[in-house]
Amino acid sequence: MKKILTLVLVLTLAVLSVFSFTACKDKTTTKSITVAVPDGGPALGMAYLMKNYSEINGTKVTYKIVDGSAGIKSAVMSGEADVAIMPTNMASILFNSDIDIKLVGTNSYGLLYMLSTAVSADEFSLDSLKGEVLNLVGQGGTPEIVVKKILESAEIEYVESDVAVEGKVALKFHSEGSTVIGGLKQNSIRFAVLGEPAVSTALQKVGGNLAIVADLQECWKTAAGTSASYPQTALVAKGSLIESDRDLVIKIAKLTVDGALELKKDAKPYIDLLKDLGATVPDTFGSEGVLRTNIEPSFGSEAKADVEAYFEILKTFKAPLIGGKLPADDFYFDSSEVTAYASTARNVAK
Repeated sequence: MKKILTLVLVLTLAVLSVFSFTACKDKTTTKSITVAVPDGGPALGMAYLMKNYSEINGTKVTYKIVDGSAGIKSAVMSGEADVAIMPTNMASILFNSDIDIKLVGTNSYGLLYMLSTAVSADEFSLDSLKGEVLNLVGQGGTPEIVVKKILESAEIEYVESDVAVEGKVALKFHSEGSTVIGGLKQNSIRFAVLGEPAVSTALQKVGGNLAIVADLQECWKTAAGTSASYPQTALVAKGSLIESDRDLVIKIAKLTVDGALELKKDAKPYIDLLKDLGATVPDTFGSEGVLRTNIEPSFGSEAKADVEAYFEILKTFKAPLIGGKLPADDFYFDSSEVTAYASTARNVAK
């Protein structure tokens, strides 16, 4: 009997040892997530993390640069991306389509500028566009919405036309920014709207009489009657990730704040990093161009107010651009910790 009890005890201890070992092993297993960013200027919003954080809070992080809006939409819809930077209105479309996504915060506030070979910045006013052809890319997207809102607010009539129309602004859309830059260089284009980094490329390639005559982010504030520009891109995360590891999402959000401040101090290391990773970053894109991308992360009630004001305008312009309706309140992730961190960081940096 004693032998049987001894054998049972030994077997029990052996089983417990196996379970204990397995439990310890599970605790040390590193989780992993994928963070996706669209190629181009928006990738700067995650460049600091790409350079310095392959692991966050014990979680392995894989960064992926995808091909523009289509690529980022696919990465988020498929569930491949756990965290992403993407167009703010696209996040609303996906949320309204029952994709498991939440807006953690805004990331950038516009990067569009009016360029001209015909007038200087001092000579320019929106009236300068009357009787002219304004060349731009992004038909059906942010550039079109921003330009039309600004013109409507200034009570300036516009038409979509490839040729000038007396007393009105003719909007001519191009499929590629390179076409617009070529036209500026050949003096066949007098007025254009481009976004960074194309603005930097145009200034260097055209040179001479080409000037930035208007910051469309400032024009938007006037047109929309808001203190903030339009929140063009946002930081988003899976709702399931927020539920399972809220602290990780908070940490990532805080690091985007740190990254924005580092970009302002010295953008070169992050531009070089994106080039090394194969991102589309032209050699003409430097620190001044980075500042013109307006990467200014915002969170909490401030971000929500900016986004809702933007979405109200988009809804009036074309409701499908936000998925047909304003997203419900649970679209927004709110963390007083992140909001306070961002506010303190900005104040310290001043």
